[in-house]
Amino acid sequence: MAYGLGSARTNKWTMVFYAAVAVGWSGWKVWKYHSADYVLARLELRPGTAPAELFGGQLQPGNAIELSVPRSDIVRLLGFIDVMRYGSIVIGMVIILVGLLFVYRFCDRVIVGDPFTNATRTDVAVIGVCIAVYPAITGFMNLLSTNSVIGALELSDIVNSSISAVGLYTAVVVAVFLQFVYATITQGTKLARDAEGLV
Repeated sequence: MAYGLGSARTNKWTMVFYAAVAVGWSGWKVWKYHSADYVLARLELRPGTAPAELFGGQLQPGNAIELSVPRSDIVRLLGFIDVMRYGSIVIGMVIILVGLLFVYRFCDRVIVGDPFTNATRTDVAVIGVCIAVYPAITGFMNLLSTNSVIGALELSDIVNSSISAVGLYTAVVVAVFLQFVYATITQGTKLARDAEGLV
């Protein structure tokens, strides 16, 4: 079987490769943020606020803009913003690595022929939690940092941070669907074994 389910040894090195990719991707994001002279912030008007002149343009209700804010303009809260942005990347990496660990454990149990034990159910549940928690935690930390950018620019009276919840909803649906599929396969296998016993 492919993608980590060929053998215990293949599974181990496949997951090590995926973990290395996750660490490398996170390291690249940290370096990219650290080396930038600006901070990105996605903003939208507060509900009920009239169109506002903002940085040479007009922000209309219902629209969102992404600003590249020079670090020199937000020095007052830059420390907190950096903590949230770096924290979002690092915590996201940790969640991915935890998820990969339980994927590894699940694949190992499948390889040795124990795909429906209580421990395997725990593995699948934790994988689902990691899928759902990743966008929730990283999104919340990015929201806090964006709100800090707004505060440093003294725009709190007219704009809010604009964070899409589509990723979170999608992750929750995927996590729930994963549990449903696993439960269905477990039940189907049990019924098949019971049917064989009746023959």
